[in-house]
Amino acid sequence: MTDTNPAAVLRAAADHLRTLATNAAHEGRHNWDTGHTLGSRSPVVVDHPTQPSVLIETFAARLERVNAFIAAMDPAVGLALAELLATEANVADDIRQASPELTEEQLAAWVQGPLAIARLLLGEDTGRA
Repeated sequence: MTDTNPAAVLRAAADHLRTLATNAAHEGRHNWDTGHTLGSRSPVVVDHPTQPSVLIETFAARLERVNAFIAAMDPAVGLALAELLATEANVADDIRQASPELTEEQLAAWVQGPLAIARLLLGEDTGRA
């Protein structure tokens, strides 16, 4: 995305994340948790404790920390974060309307934290060398 309007960036990220979270959920199951397979006791991430439809399995016990992170960032969190980004887009619009003299850079400073997350989600500012 090449738009520098903070509200547009926030909305694009909210839409993108909402789509990802919705597509990751199966049968309306938005909450994920960690567990273990019955046989090998391999660490897993599931969307239901007894009848999982999403199963992410790691084959090393040391990766349970990775599974815990994946479970913590489940579709429910993605949908909530998408809503937060959309709300911040509305805040940016309100600020723009109240203070039309602000530059894009000045407006971006008002929503700096959410905007940084939005740019990461959109792959615009990975901070990776």
